Amino acid sequence: MKLSYRCPQCEQPHIGQQLADASSLNCECGWSRTIPADLMHDGRPTQCVVCGNADLWRQKNFPQGWGVLIVTIGAIISSIFYAYYQPLWAMGTLMIVALLDMGLYIWMPDVLVCYRCQSRHADVSTEGHPDFSHELFEKYRQEAIRQQQVERKD
Repeated sequence: MKLSYRCPQCEQPHIGQQLADASSLNCECGWSRTIPADLMHDGRPTQCVVCGNADLWRQKNFPQGWGVLIVTIGAIISSIFYAYYQPLWAMGTLMIVALLDMGLYIWMPDVLVCYRCQSRHADVSTEGHPDFSHELFEKYRQEAIRQQQVERKD
């Protein structure tokens, strides 16, 4: 399993860390977390490795910004063709971008993302894990806001 996360203590990013033989996560700031022995069940994690949260969602392993950029460039090129009275080229450009988007969606692997700490678990089975839930995301977002307010008062 590959893990990408931010250290809960110092916010240092750790990207693509292999967890094949690791028994704990360690950061240079001194933060450490032991990886539970019962973490994996049928080739998929039952909880987040970083924070221990059981709520994980399935997402495509592709940067969302790149997807938006591809669609934006396609829309601009299509608009230019349409401005020069080339509707077939304009529609063809949109179709090509749509096919590219669909191909990326089909071929890109899934990753599991934690609602609480946003850590990404790659190269694992995502079967049985749900897609993104706005309700759960809002629950954890509100929890983080309340935690920050408590920390400010202290």
